[in-house]
Amino acid sequence: MNYREDLEIKLQKVTLAMQEVVDDIHKTDPEKQRIISKLIEFKEAIISKGIELNIELEAA
Repeated sequence: MNYREDLEIKLQKVTLAMQEVVDDIHKTDPEKQRIISKLIEFKEAIISKGIELNIELEAA
């Protein structure tokens, strides 16, 4: 697996995890906000690493 594939897989996982949190109506809004904020930070770090490695990623 190359860097691009690895980063794209991680980006897809974070995007899916964000959607799961949004879809989970049992979590309180502050919990959702905290988790989504962490996931967004992670997603941005993945995209940033892709840019650093000069890899164009498809942001989902």
